[in-house]
Amino acid sequence: MKRFLLILSIMTLFCLTACGDGEGDSQSGNIDKPNLADEEIEVSLQNAVDIFLREYEVDYITKVELDSDMDQWKYDVAGASNEKEYELVIDAHTGDILDQSEEAIEKGDEEQGISLNEILSPSEAMKIVQAETSNEIGGWTLEVENGTEQYEIEVRDGSEDIDYIINAISGELVGRD
Repeated sequence: MKRFLLILSIMTLFCLTACGDGEGDSQSGNIDKPNLADEEIEVSLQNAVDIFLREYEVDYITKVELDSDMDQWKYDVAGASNEKEYELVIDAHTGDILDQSEEAIEKGDEEQGISLNEILSPSEAMKIVQAETSNEIGGWTLEVENGTEQYEIEVRDGSEDIDYIINAISGELVGRD
């Protein structure tokens, strides 16, 4: 009986140790992800758009995103013509094309284009967010929402991501999501 209880205790301890409480796992996604505010990104927003435009003839750019997958910063640039939507993934340090795709636009799925010559730079938008919080910046997305160009700046607060919404033309902090 003592032997059975000892084995049962050891197995229980092993199971509890192996399973953990999940807290370490939920935060580990952010531990190794770099802080954009500390990074030197060699390829600018305009350079990424220029690379995209060399690949595709589009009527307008619909989205530009800068994000990291732990060890590599990438731009995801999307644009559209009358019939197709195109997407290009670009290494933010080298300008190399990492992936590309195109698909037909279905009726009703059309998006508005970004007026790139009227917007704040990504660094200006990040400075607005940094005046609000000292948490790490995980990336940004520039697109048109509700008829307005806006940046969504991803801020990491512990194990939670908060998107700060910045009007890309006026610089107004519109909200948090």
